[in-house]
Amino acid sequence: MKKIFALLIVALMVVGCCSSCRWRYKNAKPLEGTTWHLVKVGGESLTLPIDSFNIILSENGLGGRGACNSLLGQYATGDKFALQFSSLGSTKMLCPENEALEMKLIQILSQTTHYDIDYDMLMLMQNGTILAVFKAQ
Repeated sequence: MKKIFALLIVALMVVGCCSSCRWRYKNAKPLEGTTWHLVKVGGESLTLPIDSFNIILSENGLGGRGACNSLLGQYATGDKFALQFSSLGSTKMLCPENEALEMKLIQILSQTTHYDIDYDMLMLMQNGTILAVFKAQ
């Protein structure tokens, strides 16, 4: 009897988790048209000003802002959440604070092979490894 009760609890937990997961994916923010703010690189969480380190994907391509430079480029999506950025560039203003992170962001974009969105979080990945995490604004 105890085993049946334990199995029933586990089954309810799995069903509850699955419905929660379905809700998160059903209500996920769209890849295009959303302002995505960088919150994590690799495994390191970041606290950055809300008006910097943002990207926006639209029919015109990639736009955004690093530490103080504007970012631009092109992107293409494909099957199974494939995502590749190309023709990446930025303005060349001197911004000593977070300049290294700005360069890292451009490197991450160029290495991205696919993405996933979990409600309001965008994960850019390279062959299954999370490179960066963005939060919808």
